[in-house]
Amino acid sequence: MPRYARPANSDYAEDPINALGNVMQATIIGVLRKNPGLTRAEIAEAIELPKMTIANGLEKLIDAGLIIADPPREVAVRGQRVRYTVDDARVTEMVMRLEQVLGEF
Repeated sequence: MPRYARPANSDYAEDPINALGNVMQATIIGVLRKNPGLTRAEIAEAIELPKMTIANGLEKLIDAGLIIADPPREVAVRGQRVRYTVDDARVTEMVMRLEQVLGEF
C-alpha cells in the first residue's frame, strides 16, 4: 500500500481542516453564530437538510469542541430538547491555525 507524503505542518492543520473543511459543518457554525441556542430541528430547517444529517454534523463539531450542547450529551435524556451554541474562542483558534498553515497570518 502506498504511503502518502505529508507536509511538515500537516498535524497542526489536520484538526481545523477536519472541523471546518466540510461545507455543512461550516454552515452549521454560521447559522449558530447568527442564532445561538437553536435545536437540531431548527438548524435542519434553516439549512434545509434532514435532521439526521445535521445530527451527524453536530456530533463532529461537538467532538472538535466547536459547538456546545445544552444540556451536554452525557446528561441529556432521550427526547429532551438540546440547544446548541458556538464556542467562539475555539472556532477562532481553528480558523487562525488554518490561516497560519495557508500562510495568511
